[in-house]
Formats: sequence, C-alpha cells, structure tokens
Amino acid sequence: MQLALIVIFCYTLVNAASADDLLELGCTTDEQCKQFERSSCRDSHCFCTGADSDKRVACKPKDRKLSNIIGGPCTQEHACSQDHAECDAKTQLCYCAAGFIPSEDRRRCLPQLVPLDGRCELTSQCQSADKSAVCHQSQKSCLCKAHFEPHNGRCLATLDLSCINDTTCQKLDAICVEKLNKCACTAGLVHNHNMTHCMPSAVYGASCTTNAQCQLTLGVDAICSNNSCSCRSKYYPKIMTQQEQNQVMNTTSCEPIVTYGAYCHQDKDCQQQQEKKQLSNLTCKYAECVCQQDYHVVDNEKCVLNAASARNPVNIILAKLMITTQFFWHIYSRIRT
Repeated sequence: MQLALIVIFCYTLVNAASADDLLELGCTTDEQCKQFERSSCRDSHCFCTGADSDKRVACKPKDRKLSNIIGGPCTQEHACSQDHAECDAKTQLCYCAAGFIPSEDRRRCLPQLVPLDGRCELTSQCQSADKSAVCHQSQKSCLCKAHFEPHNGRCLATLDLSCINDTTCQKLDAICVEKLNKCACTAGLVHNHNMTHCMPSAVYGASCTTNAQCQLTLGVDAICSNNSCSCRSKYYPKIMTQQEQNQVMNTTSCEPIVTYGAYCHQDKDCQQQQEKKQLSNLTCKYAECVCQQDYHVVDNEKCVLNAASARNPVNIILAKLMITTQFFWHIYSRIRT
C-alpha cells in the first residue's frame, strides 16, 4: 500500500512537467501559433494535430530549412528530389540511400566508395576503396597520395630504388613498377622514412615508427605518436564490422569526432564515443546533429549546458521528485523492517 502511494505521488510530479510545459503555447490568435506544425489557437492555447487526423499531438516547431536538401521534409506523395535519396517513412525526412553519403552542401547524394581515377568530391569516398588514396581537389578524382603509385587498382608505396624487373625488388618484399622503373612495396606494406625498405602496416594501438604504417590501415588522419598508432586531434577510432568470406571481421579507421551540424540518421549517430569515452551532448534532428535540450552551441562545434538550465522549472520539479522519492523510500524501508 505504501509503495503504491509513492508511485502515484511520483507519477503526479512527473506529469506536472509535461512536454507542453516546455514550449510557450499560450495564444490569443492563430497567428501566434504559426511557429508550430498544423496548429491553431483554441481556448487560449496552441492546439496541434497529427498529419493524418484531427487528434491532438504534442506541438513541434516548424523546420525552416529548404526541402531540396538532405534532411528536408518529404512524403510518399512528394518524394525526395535528389538522386539516390530516400524518404524515411517514420520521420518523413530525406536521407541518402545505403551506399551513398551527402555532399558538403547537403543537396546531393554521392557514392560512398569511389575507386582510383573515379570522380570524387570528398576524400572519404576514396578512402573507402583505398586508405592511401585522396580526392585531388582540382582534378576531382581519386588519386594516390604522395610517394604512392597506382598499380592494378591499388596504391603502392614506392621506394627510392631503381629497377628493371621484379628481381631487384623481391628481396625487399617489393615489385617493380615498370612505368616508373622503381620498386614499390606489395599490398599491406609501406616504406620507411628513407624509402629504402618496406615495413608492415600497423593497426590502432600497435607499435609503429612512421605515420605511413598507421595510415595504411586507419586512413590519412592516423598518426604514429609515442611509437603507437592513434588518431589525430578531433578524430577518433571508429570500429566497423564487416563480413568477408563468411567471416565477421572488425576494422578500425580514424573518423572525425561528431560535431554540431554533422550528418546523421538517428540519435546514436551523434553519440559516438570519443577516445576519452565521453558522449557528446547532441541529438539527431532533421538529419543534423544539434544540441540536446538545455544545451547551446559554442564555436559552431560543441554543446554546453545553459547557465539558466539549473533554474529551469522542469529541472526544479525533477530535483524535488528525486528528493521526495528518496524520502518516501526511506520511510517505506523503515516500515518493511
């Protein structure tokens, strides 16, 4: 009986901080409610309805973005205008289809994987095919980075050693690239600082002597620091699971730390862990990572807690709820004993 009373009391307090209390819904005219989707003024209160019925729903602010961008609104009748974009039936927003990523201006969907010599706009497109490839900004094409040469669709690390055939290079675990008449390390190997011999690549956290060893597996944003492979500042090691030849394999790459405005499909895309194992204060809205409630953006990059949030009536109610619950639980525990 006592426990039931506690539950009822807690439920009453929680409902005192309903979703509507978080928005300014008071009104005298319909014009004052135009900031909300499908809203009108009823009984001095903004009244919002669902998309398919007149049933009341929680009011949501209208999105001000244009509909011709990834993350813009769509319906089954008015589908996404971009090629390779799909309308999510649940959120009614446009997202790039599987195998595609948004362009920097969010107005097009680009192939996620682009092979050597293929047309690109972002280095990440080239990195999906070869960690030693980059998107050349003037040529807009995936090319091998400096001191690497294309060979049979792969970028191979070159050595400062001339050759006529493979015989000269074999003792160095290399092959002869005939068009250059230079030795190049075989796939999975990379040159040392002096480009005189080949060394194995290194995974995240493994021992290394050059950045190139780490970049061969983790991408261009990896670095060899204190003789150990890690990611550059503002990048984190992202673990991806993929299946190859009926075997599930985990691979790691250095990806940008999720920041304000980053592309997302769901909340977890904005909550990826960083090296410090801290979660960001971001949530996914209209395909962009934005600050969670009671947070605001600083330097267009990170979200910090509002100074006034501690004085927010909702937070005060929740704080009182916690104190009251602890008090009643203490009494209940005494009664049971």
